[in-house]
Parts: sequence; C-alpha cells; structure tokens
Amino acid sequence: MVEYTKKNGGIIATIDAELKKRIRENGGSILSVANNKIILESSKI
Repeated sequence: MVEYTKKNGGIIATIDAELKKRIRENGGSILSVANNKIILESSKI
C-alpha cells in the first residue's frame, strides 16, 4: 500500500500507527474512525 500511495497518491483507511506514519510520509491521506466519527487526516505537504 505504501508503494502504491507513493506512486499514485490516495486515501488509506487504517488504525495501524506505523502504517499511518509511512502513508503520510509518502504523500497519502488517512481515513480513520474515532469516537463514532470518521476523520480524514491529510498528508503533510
């Protein structure tokens, strides 16, 4: 998933903290659920 995101961009849904970090570092965004809310964590630019 990290390589695909690095090449094509995109939004990944995960709760894995390490995967979230790697996706953000490679230009992707994270979709997560917390406290019955859907949260979009955009990538660092």
